[in-house]
Amino acid sequence: AGKALDKRRAEIRVQFRHVPGSIYKDAFGGKANLEMATNELVIRVQPDEAIYLKINNKIPGLGLQLDRTTLDLSYKSTFSSNQIPDAYERLILDAINGDKRLFIRDDELREAWRIFTPLLKKLEEQKVAPELYPYGSQGPVGAYYLASKYNARWADQ
Repeated sequence: AGKALDKRRAEIRVQFRHVPGSIYKDAFGGKANLEMATNELVIRVQPDEAIYLKINNKIPGLGLQLDRTTLDLSYKSTFSSNQIPDAYERLILDAINGDKRLFIRDDELREAWRIFTPLLKKLEEQKVAPELYPYGSQGPVGAYYLASKYNARWADQ
């Protein structure tokens, strides 16, 4: 998630590690590219809420070749008969109805400030500046370096 990116989306991606010594390391679509074959769980918060799991399956038969399959729960297609409210619509309706479940309690807020205030002070003392990126881009270049440091991919590379 970010502001002024090339795409409007907020999602959580969990990329699973490869199994050491995999017999399929050269078998993904006939290419020797195991990095593109990472199993991945994606929870898309917005737009078009969805949960999907990208997994690699052995193609049936005697060979040792993998193919990517996606198990997909897209809310719009699964719950097409129901109107799915926008996140803010739901929040405003809950506020009007007095439903506080989606709102933070005052003790949670105090605890959050207790945890983050030292971090914010340290950032201020060290004068850490956010990494800037051009409007409409895919975000800061540092995100790609951070992802590669942990052998992960940034978004849909």
